[in-house]
Amino acid sequence: MKLKLKMGTKQIAALVIAVLVVFALLVGRGRSGDDGGGGQSGGTLDNGAVVACDDFAAGSGQARSDSTRLALADKVTASAAKSDNDAVRARAMELGRNADEGNAAWRTSSNALTQACEDAGWTAP
Repeated sequence: MKLKLKMGTKQIAALVIAVLVVFALLVGRGRSGDDGGGGQSGGTLDNGAVVACDDFAAGSGQARSDSTRLALADKVTASAAKSDNDAVRARAMELGRNADEGNAAWRTSSNALTQACEDAGWTAP
């Protein structure tokens, strides 16, 4: 029994596009999950991450009141939002959420952000 498969140019074009889309999705998924460090990588230290880490380092010593902590967290979060580094972005958001939650929460979030920065390769100025 022979199968005869007749496809027009529209069907061939649709098939080629579908194959390319599937290929692009597979390549994209492979890259987003490939951190090169067995899941322990700090991500890349891009410009947004450097600015966020530098901003935090410059202002953390003076951030003693809730209002100064919130202002610093806003500045750091705005810088981190420009970064592709997920860990730095997440720790900056956490810092903002904990800015007015007391000293222990602030200290924990501060340490987590500093660690995320260092894991990405940042060193304090």
